[in-house]
Amino acid sequence: MKILIAGDSALVVRFGNEISEEINQKVRAFRIAAQNSRIDGVVEYIPTYCTVYIIYDPLVISTNDLIKKLNAVAEEAAHVKLPESNIVKVPVAYGGENGPDLENLAKLHNLTPEEVVKRHTAKDYLVYMLGFTPGFSFCGAVDDDIATPRLKSPRLKVPAGSIGIAGKQTGLYAITSPGGWQLIGRSTMRFYDPEKEPPVPVKAGDYVRFVPISAEEFEKHRSEVEAADNPPDYSSWSPNGTAAFSVITPGALSSIQDRGRKGYQEFGISGSGAMDELALRLANKIVGNDDNAPTLEVTMLGPKLEAEKELLVAVTGADLSLTINGKPAEMYRALKLEKGDTLAFGAPKSGMRAYVAVNGGFSIPLVMGSAATGLNGKIGGYMGRKLEKGDVLKSTSETIPTAFVGYSTDPKEFTFGAEPGVFRVILGPEDDYFSEAGKNTFFSSEYKLTDNCDRMGARLEGAPVEHNDKGAGIVSDGISIGAIQIPGDGNPLVLLKDRGTVGGYTKIGSLCTVDVFRFAQNRPGDKVRFKLISLEEAQGLLKQMEYKLSKVGLLQNMLERSGGAKGEAFKITIGNDSYDVFIEEIR
Repeated sequence: MKILIAGDSALVVRFGNEISEEINQKVRAFRIAAQNSRIDGVVEYIPTYCTVYIIYDPLVISTNDLIKKLNAVAEEAAHVKLPESNIVKVPVAYGGENGPDLENLAKLHNLTPEEVVKRHTAKDYLVYMLGFTPGFSFCGAVDDDIATPRLKSPRLKVPAGSIGIAGKQTGLYAITSPGGWQLIGRSTMRFYDPEKEPPVPVKAGDYVRFVPISAEEFEKHRSEVEAADNPPDYSSWSPNGTAAFSVITPGALSSIQDRGRKGYQEFGISGSGAMDELALRLANKIVGNDDNAPTLEVTMLGPKLEAEKELLVAVTGADLSLTINGKPAEMYRALKLEKGDTLAFGAPKSGMRAYVAVNGGFSIPLVMGSAATGLNGKIGGYMGRKLEKGDVLKSTSETIPTAFVGYSTDPKEFTFGAEPGVFRVILGPEDDYFSEAGKNTFFSSEYKLTDNCDRMGARLEGAPVEHNDKGAGIVSDGISIGAIQIPGDGNPLVLLKDRGTVGGYTKIGSLCTVDVFRFAQNRPGDKVRFKLISLEEAQGLLKQMEYKLSKVGLLQNMLERSGGAKGEAFKITIGNDSYDVFIEEIR
């Protein structure tokens, strides 16, 4: 067992480097023992083929203390008895339009399609992990006589329910997505439903048993699997509160976000949430909100919104030429709007994403514990989608906190020593897959963001980064926020909020958390460089950010709660406890 660094808030516990039931049993036993240990500061566990990814809060538990506890967990895991596995029967219509690669796969192995089907259905397959997209199930292993490499050119669209083979893996596409697996059939079973808890019918450690059905039987139940691509039923969607904004024009991509959902990556569901989480948290604090309140994320070309009641708003992040009633307005300041006022954006000046917060937050029902819009899974936010003309955003806030009106903060105080265009990186977990020359290239070269940039990540182009003789591919593994994958062509790919939860390319390092948020403000064509820093330096920056954030709006909150007119606010730490102290002179 090895414990590796995967950013300033993630560790990887590795049990091997190959797909095997023996290794995966160790993964599952460790995960059970770790869950039972209830380690303070651990946010979630993500089991994969050979590893357990551990997302943690370094402000609650130090990395060294966590590693010690994980080593103790490993000893306990040796005595864990794995629960009896469920066997999930999966009906599959093989061949034809449901399995377009079956005939070619059969020819490749000198078999008939019927013989391939017979071999594929002759055994039960362990579900090693879920990931890539919500509910995608990685199973194995198929026998050598039907094991087949991925397609050379991946399909742009693989239908929900498709069953495929890639090498010795077999798996199921729960939702329609791109993919390069050899498609041999399609199931009627729905493998992702965000309205259920849990949202998937299988988990790592279960077995699937593929059961042949006819094409006619598939057609009778086609709608059941295709329902996985439909958004949840929002016909009765009715948030609490009263209208705050009406959407006159929606902008290019405007969506409700908070800090994201936690605990669902093991099902292939990304956390989503604000791309520039720091800007979201500042917007909320400036208007007196909890820093996780639902907020509007605006991308490049912003919306035009009409206030439906008196509001206190703040806009942070990218400078997209904010206006109130057609006149330039100040960012990073709490602005009071009257009913009928319009908030809009003009030409983008700098950055990519801005955040609009209202006092009390937007009223949005939680899905899997979060208001964040998961655009890929069509969940959360405003009916699981981006805003459209005519939408009405509600808020439960009834009064404006007077102490916050006009309050502002200086964004320059939140740069934490960053250099323009330079992003700080912690090595790992697969830095040993790169030659010294490759690492030097990565840290000494300038890279340009291509047009292939979105909420999932950003593809870069520049000097290729050289791998060593281990190559560019790994057994599909977890991906933490800010991870930098480098596939065989040597061009880096920076993974962001809506990334797939697993991937099969080597990761040279991860952006430190504070620079993940900065990176989200880059546009296609921007040029970036990378700078190596230590884990301790990265966590030091994270602590600076949290301390500075803790003081934003502190005095205004104290004045609002106490009814005071003036005074001073202090944040005092005694041992592990932190206290907000307000002092006002009373005559």
